[in-house]
Order: sequence, then structure tokens, then C-alpha cells
Amino acid sequence: MTRYSHLLLLKKLAYGFCLAVALSAQAKEVDYGDDLYGQIESLQNRMAIHIVGLDNIRDDPKVRVGGSLAQQLENALAAYNHVITRDRKGQIEKVVIINKKQKTDSGRIVLPTRSEGGHLLVSLSVSGSGAYWETVDMIIDTGADLLVLPVSMIAKLGIAENTLTPRIMQTANGSVDAWVGTLQGVRIAGENLENVDAAFVDDALLNHKSLLGMSALGRYKLVIDNESQLVTLIKK
Repeated sequence: MTRYSHLLLLKKLAYGFCLAVALSAQAKEVDYGDDLYGQIESLQNRMAIHIVGLDNIRDDPKVRVGGSLAQQLENALAAYNHVITRDRKGQIEKVVIINKKQKTDSGRIVLPTRSEGGHLLVSLSVSGSGAYWETVDMIIDTGADLLVLPVSMIAKLGIAENTLTPRIMQTANGSVDAWVGTLQGVRIAGENLENVDAAFVDDALLNHKSLLGMSALGRYKLVIDNESQLVTLIKK
């Protein structure tokens, strides 16, 4: 075989390999189905992650995406309010889909909630140091001065215990011991609040619940529509 023939054979093999890769990619794209729901569900299975709120996806057509699986997922969800939780290595482990983004006035956030035991709950994400974010369902409590979380979350959020201050807090059930500190960030529907004061209380005393208090809510004018279960936050 001459050198020219050898090079020609290599080019044909390379072309065949590229064609096979392209056809394989097309085959994978077919697995997404015909709509956005199927596309996101497929990404969930391929990434082995947990997605909450898939039922909030409307009958939208699938979107053209590229890049890594994580980038594809974020691009596919661009039209929806959502919260992504990552592990300590920065890998996506959970996604909460809230609702489709609405065109609203600047400085206005519309939050969908759900009712539980006579309280309105909203999903948001919190971080102690900025390195790790945890998605939390929180009760909207305008009577709480601070955002309140279970004490078991202190280490998970990357908060050093020596930065916390012990304090006695008054609750509807009486006085409780608490440890007060500052969260680096609280994400509400994609908006990031920085340096939010928070109290950590024994899990059993909170009945494993968390409270969204005025250290976060106080930065907004709050409008609650109980009929539609929507909460509107308007920047002051």
C-alpha cells in the first residue's frame, strides 16, 4: 500500500467515525420525545438526579440545546423559575421547578406556594458559605424576626459554629435556645439575597420545619393572595 493510499484510507475511516458519532447523537436526541417535559425527563434519567415539579412543565415544545448534560438541562429550563442544588463537588443533585417565568414589573417577584396545615410554604435555596446550596421548603412567617432553620443544617451549609451567637428566642410555644448567624445567600425565584440573618433551632422543636422570616421578607413589600396561593414580593 502506497503512502497516498494509506492516508486516503485513514480519511475514510475518520469520516465514517464522525458520521457514526453524528448519527448516535441524533438517535439520543430522538429519545427526548416531542415536548419539553420529555426532554427534561430524559435528562433527569441520564444524569441520575432528582427533579421536583416536573408537572409544572407546560405543553411546550422541546428546545434546542447543546454542551454538557448540565448545560443542556439549564438551557432547557431557561423559561422556568427553578432552583438547582449542587453537591460539594459542584455536581447537580436536585432541581426544583417552580413555575413558568412571568413578565412582571421590575423589582417584583411572584412566588407560587402550597398550603400545608394552614400555612403557606415556598421553596427556596440557602447557603452558608456560597460553596453549597440547599433547597428548603419554608413556611412564610411574618411574625418571625429571622429566617429559622433546623440546627442539623449548620454543618451541611458550611457554617463554622464559632461564628454563631447563642440567643433565647420567643416562639408561639415559649422560649427556645437558638444559635444566630448570617447566611451568605438566600435564593428566591432566581434572585439572590446576600447576608441574611438566620437562627438555628433544635430540629425537634421546629418539628423539622423551617421559617421564612422578616430578615428576608422584610426587604420587600409582601402581598399574599390566599385564593390563588400566590405571594408577591415587591422591592422596597
